[in-house]
Amino acid sequence: MAVNGENSEFIYEVDEKGNRVIVKSLNSDHRVYIRFINSLVTRPVDVWWRDFQGRRRFYMRMLPRTYFDVTTYLTHPWEFKDPATNENFLINNKKIFRVPSNLEGTQHRTNWIITVNVRTLRDTVLLALALRLGDLSKVPLLGLPQELSNDLTTLINSILNTPAPPPRHG
Repeated sequence: MAVNGENSEFIYEVDEKGNRVIVKSLNSDHRVYIRFINSLVTRPVDVWWRDFQGRRRFYMRMLPRTYFDVTTYLTHPWEFKDPATNENFLINNKKIFRVPSNLEGTQHRTNWIITVNVRTLRDTVLLALALRLGDLSKVPLLGLPQELSNDLTTLINSILNTPAPPPRHG
């Protein structure tokens, strides 16, 4: 499981011609109305937008079980991260969300549910323990192997020290 820290590096994907291209907003031609829904019961979600140069820009932090309405554009990519662990969240099983082109011209909001990626059993248990314990002094009492104890301590520290949302870029 990744741990804390903003990573605003550029990311790439392969286009329909097989070329490696930077993930970025292309234009603001076709407005669309969407609703992001944080379906997670216990985790906040940081919402990020990729600008026209491909830089990741903070948009907002969603609390668990909330939604946010946004007016965006067809070619604008969005990302969703856990602010404490930097874990990627998904929409439609994809790390990068773009509104489907068939929604061009739609005059109503469409719902898009943010979900968790498939985690390993190890990561799932560590996260459950970290959320349940919430206190570093309890970790040694579990009698875990040193590697697991260290990973659990790191994860609890990340959760306890979740950074404040970065300033929103206008």
